[in-house]
Amino acid sequence: MHHHIYIPEANISRYIPSELAECDAKEYINICELLYLYQSNQIAFMQFKVAAVYRLLKMKEAKHPLLPTQILDESITEEDIKASNIYELAQLIDTFFEDQEGVKVIKQNYLTNPVPTIRPSLIKYHGPADNFHNLTFGEYLDALRLFNDFHSCGDPEILYLLVAILYRPAAPFHFFQKDKGDIREEYNSHTIEKRAKKLKYAPFGFIYGVYLLFASFQKALVEMKLNWGGKELDLSILFDSSETQDESNELPGIGMDALAFTMAESGAFGDYEALRLANFWQIIVRMYDMRKSDLERQKHESNATTK
Repeated sequence: MHHHIYIPEANISRYIPSELAECDAKEYINICELLYLYQSNQIAFMQFKVAAVYRLLKMKEAKHPLLPTQILDESITEEDIKASNIYELAQLIDTFFEDQEGVKVIKQNYLTNPVPTIRPSLIKYHGPADNFHNLTFGEYLDALRLFNDFHSCGDPEILYLLVAILYRPAAPFHFFQKDKGDIREEYNSHTIEKRAKKLKYAPFGFIYGVYLLFASFQKALVEMKLNWGGKELDLSILFDSSETQDESNELPGIGMDALAFTMAESGAFGDYEALRLANFWQIIVRMYDMRKSDLERQKHESNATTK
């Protein structure tokens, strides 16, 4: 639910989002730029919150925001009072975060794409649809690798490659292909680097925002109970660290490549390249079936050996 803000000194009455999921495209880009500065330790948490309020209220930022304890000083000007109000309002930005073991972590509970299209220069790029329903499995695998790489080393150059996977120009004559559910040109991993260079003209808040959107998607997958064909599928079994990946690695999804090669060997969707071209959700449901059968077989064998 949005926060209602009223500043009588500035005659401002506005609603601002209470979390990333409520931001429009411009708000999302602005907040994500500040989030990167905060999460890369370039600004402090309070600086982030104050700057976020100014941007969400579309106000020019004061040079020296006032602390609440200074408000009674007779030398304080009207501009100082406005700054102090901003300082107080900054506390509302806490709702963008949740507490995890004493650490403030940005809420990532959205699968709706806040910035579905962007035009950094002459070319307009189209991103993944809401809920990533038009994602191919190859896109996901490549994006997941880069997502994990950035998580490990923090190199912002990796993010441009990640965005170049998910954002692509419209396919020629795409208006004849609306039934496919994706107007983007077909994914080709060999064109990523060329597109990443063109995306350097996009606001960095957008670039980091795509990373956060994919992080939200990955978080949802790990925790998701998917309703499919009248059944509830617990997708967490695909990301169980004790079963699908090296226990020394905390990142979910490291074992996805192994599962992909196993599925390709089964021939259910053809060879590995055909698997990459298939819709992500169709593959993930089939992977779930295979993984569930494998776990049930292991459980049966374990029970048999203990008898």
